[in-house]
Parts: sequence; C-alpha cells; structure tokens
Amino acid sequence: MQLKNWKNLFFWILLASSCGSCCCIRVDAAESANHDLGSMSYALSPTSLQDATPIAQRVRKEWAAWNQVALEITQAQPAPNQEPGDTPAENDPPPLESQPSNLPISPPDSTQQLLNPPDFNRSQRLERLRNLLQQPKQPLESNSARELGLRVRLRPLEQQPLPPQPVSKFKPIGYLQGRVGYFQTTNIFSSKDNPIEDGLIISGLTLSSAYFPIGSKTYLNGSIDGNIIRYLDQSQYHYNQLRFNLSLYRQLSRRMYGELNFSNQQLFYANNSAHPNSFNAGDRFLNESSVQLSFGRRDPLTSRLVLDSFYELSVNFADPLSRSRIINSFWFSLNYYLQKPLQVGIDYQGNFSDFTQRDREDQFHRLFGHLNYRISDFSSMNVQTGFTLGSSTAQNIDFDSWFFSINYSLELGRF
Repeated sequence: MQLKNWKNLFFWILLASSCGSCCCIRVDAAESANHDLGSMSYALSPTSLQDATPIAQRVRKEWAAWNQVALEITQAQPAPNQEPGDTPAENDPPPLESQPSNLPISPPDSTQQLLNPPDFNRSQRLERLRNLLQQPKQPLESNSARELGLRVRLRPLEQQPLPPQPVSKFKPIGYLQGRVGYFQTTNIFSSKDNPIEDGLIISGLTLSSAYFPIGSKTYLNGSIDGNIIRYLDQSQYHYNQLRFNLSLYRQLSRRMYGELNFSNQQLFYANNSAHPNSFNAGDRFLNESSVQLSFGRRDPLTSRLVLDSFYELSVNFADPLSRSRIINSFWFSLNYYLQKPLQVGIDYQGNFSDFTQRDREDQFHRLFGHLNYRISDFSSMNVQTGFTLGSSTAQNIDFDSWFFSINYSLELGRF
C-alpha cells in the first residue's frame, strides 16, 4: 500500500505542475512576435543537421502523440456492449477496447526531427536581386575626372571592423515540458450500439533528452512521459499513464528520414473500485511494449505549402495478451504557413490493426484539419477537429465519430 501511495503522490505532482504551466501563457505570449518556426525544435532535434530543421513535423508529432494519449485513453475503457468473451465480470478491470490511437509520430513526440520548413524570405531576396540587375550602371569616377581635366587620387576604402563573434550558446542535454489538453468525441468508447459523448482532460510532463549524435547523420533520443487523464462524465474510469521512449533517428536524405523506436506504456487506475476485492487506485491494468519502424518525408510544393507523408509499422506486446497487435499506419498532411508562427493544414490518417492473440482486425480512417500556433520560443498551441470512420471484426466496435481537441504546450526548463 505504501508503494501505491507514492504512485498517487507522483501523479498529483504532475497535475499540479501542468496546471502551473498554464499560468505562464501570458508571459510567453509577449515574446512571440520575433521568433520563427524553426525555433520550436531547437532543443528537441539534431542541431548539426543544416538541411533538416525539426520544426513542423516535431510540432505535429507532439500533438499527434498528445492525441494518441487521448485515444489510448478510450482504449482502456469498457464499451457499453462488449463481445462475448471480452467482457469480464463487473468487478474485473475494464476491457481495453476502442479505436487504435496512434496518430503518426513524425515528430511526433515521439520523434521529431525533420525537414526544411518553407523559406519565407526567398521570394523577397529574388525580387531585390532582379531590381539590382536592372539598375543602369554608374560611370566610373576616374573617367569623369579625366574629362574635366582633374587629377583624382583614389582613396582606399576604410577598413570595416570585423563583426563580433557570436557567443557560444548553452547547449542543453535535456528538456522538461508541460502540456495540458482537452479531447472531445461523440463516441468515447467506440461502441456500436450505445455511443457515448464525453470529453477528456489530459495534463502531463515530458522529460526528454537532446538528440545525441552517434554518427554523421544518426542520433539517439530518449524521453519519459507522465500523464493524468480525467473524464468529464465517466469519472469512474479516471486513470494515469506512464510512458518510456527510446528512439534512433537517421537522416536518409535532405527531405527524408527513418526512425527505429522502442517504447513502453503503463496504465494505472486513479480511483478505487466500488466493488470490494476488485481494484484499487494505483493498480496497473495495462503494460504494453512496442517496437516501431517509421519513415517520413517532406516535399515543398510552393514557398508556403508543404506536403508531409509518414508510414509506421508498430509491433505491440501487451499484458493482457488480448491487446497484442501489429499496426500499419499511414499519414499525409498538407500544411500551409500563413505566417511564421501560424500554420494550418488538412490531414488524413489510416490505421490497420491485426491482433496477434485473438481473431480480430480493425481499420479506421481519420480526416481532420489542424491549426498550430507558436506563441513564443517556449510555448505553442494546437487545435484539431475532424471525423473518424472505421470498422472492426469485433461486433460491438464502431469507430465512426466526430472529435475535437485543443492542446497547450510549455517548455519549463533546459539543463
């Protein structure tokens, strides 16, 4: 029991820290005007990649991973009508049935690395160059002087002082980030016969390392996440999440990267069961480890329009075994940069899950729009809304729903 008390204390500390991060929004917002898109991923991506700035995909991956938490949450809850053999007794842990939740992690806060953002100043530089080339050439001063019969002595150009050398910047090896978000859907448990509309409030902390180079284009990164998940109406299903992640990132070309990722997530009850001799707050009801191989690519279509594409193969080993599965994920995102801190886009995601310990296959498709806004160097906001369509060989599962999410992220410190 003492260990459970420590677990509860740990998660309440996470909640208090996340709430404190919201109080800093106004302070950070005052710094937003003079920062560009590339600053967001400074701490979270390889600094030596001159052709790979980890911004837009890093941002998107963090929001993707954040929504992954929201949807994994629904995986851990009981649908009102379960399949025969899937529903334990009333005092047993809730079955883990719901839509697969991985939005691609292309920087996914899981990994995050990436490729060139649009060059907003390129067209302006080209225009200035054209104007200079079109200007008429000025006659040389020496020729004019000769025509006037004057003897002119050329003056040597004054020596310009050398520009000051940039002061070496502090290069942190780790980062602490807080997040708080809200997720709303019309079918919180992916139920076919009795869809329930509900919302989730998710707050958490991420402790992440910098990208450590282990080769000319290869980097290693690790992170630990703790999240507190609370339902608005279905309060009996509150729970907490702890996640560990280790990734190996490889720059394949200027526009493409690959990543090998190892992760483990554990879910714990947040409330005591109403039934005696059942579960208590702090008890673990899911332990899932996964190996993920992913590839991402960025293709600029215009100076402000970018197409991001992503594929991931994930092999998941879970306790209980009924959650072990293989997932193929595809993701395409068309992004338009309205201005340096503001990006909008439309996304498509497809997931195909094959359960390895039972006869079940799932597929779902998600079409949604997103808005990313960099408030400052240290804080950002993301909004997503769209529809999910899908089916399952499990007769009680239906993924059709509408969803909306809003998230705020704040960097709390570097070390």
